[in-house]
Amino acid sequence: MSDNNYIEVTGDDFAEKVLSPNQTAVVMFSATQSSACQIQEPEVVAISKEYQGRVSFARLNVEGQQTLIEQWHIDGVPTLIFFKDGQEIHRIKGIVMRDKLRRQLEGVLLAN
Repeated sequence: MSDNNYIEVTGDDFAEKVLSPNQTAVVMFSATQSSACQIQEPEVVAISKEYQGRVSFARLNVEGQQTLIEQWHIDGVPTLIFFKDGQEIHRIKGIVMRDKLRRQLEGVLLAN
């Protein structure tokens, strides 16, 4: 994860890096051993580059993050949650390819 627009977050810095006001963020909840997450990650990395400066992207490894799993009701990975001004406004469970992810992001950016 060398792209600064796609960062790793944990329970310690989740609120600070994701839930800030005046920010749109997408968090990929994933697991290291998940083949679905390995398929999803390059799509998220590519989109993060397209939206650099407009949307922040983060990856949270769910292993050992029980509090966040419960708080955000994560029942499978990958799960992408879209946040705007600290509030969840959209969620995608499972693999989503780049074009659909782009359409979802445009809708989130247009939402008031």
